[in-house]
Amino acid sequence: NKMAEVFANALKKAVGIVTTSSSGSIGITSTLITGISTAGVAVGYLVDNGNFIGGSKVSAIGIGTVTIDSTSTNTASTSSQTVNFVGLTTVYVSTGLKSILIGGTLANNTGNQVSAIVQVSSGSTSYNLLYKIPIPAGSSVVISDAGKTLLTASDEIRVGSNVANSLDVTLAILQGVS
Repeated sequence: NKMAEVFANALKKAVGIVTTSSSGSIGITSTLITGISTAGVAVGYLVDNGNFIGGSKVSAIGIGTVTIDSTSTNTASTSSQTVNFVGLTTVYVSTGLKSILIGGTLANNTGNQVSAIVQVSSGSTSYNLLYKIPIPAGSSVVISDAGKTLLTASDEIRVGSNVANSLDVTLAILQGVS
């Protein structure tokens, strides 16, 4: 029996989990941020700091130390660094057969510009669909003008923002594609 294709919406309100820590030190091509508060930081959070490439994630947390899954890009040691740790919210999980992300909207609910991140996660690997896309106050961004995204079983779409609780997310999904 073939499962019928079905259109579905995935909706999330007030997306955005952010923890900011300051006074961190980052060595040359290092995977460590030291001398930093780890309160509110979790393994898997994205690292928002100019010394790490987009998509870098927290892989371990120690006392005053955060380990990142990629090396820093700085050519000199830096200190007094402010680092945002961004938690992504799972908006959709593909189940059963394949699904297709047809489109979506990220709406900024704040009075200030925010930066949005949309990732497709497949197993332990994540890919940026949108990264640090600026969304002006009271505006929105539409996903998919460039095409559709195929999701296999258990792939996830995760969304984050550099400002806590700042985005409403709507996604249009075609489910049950064989």
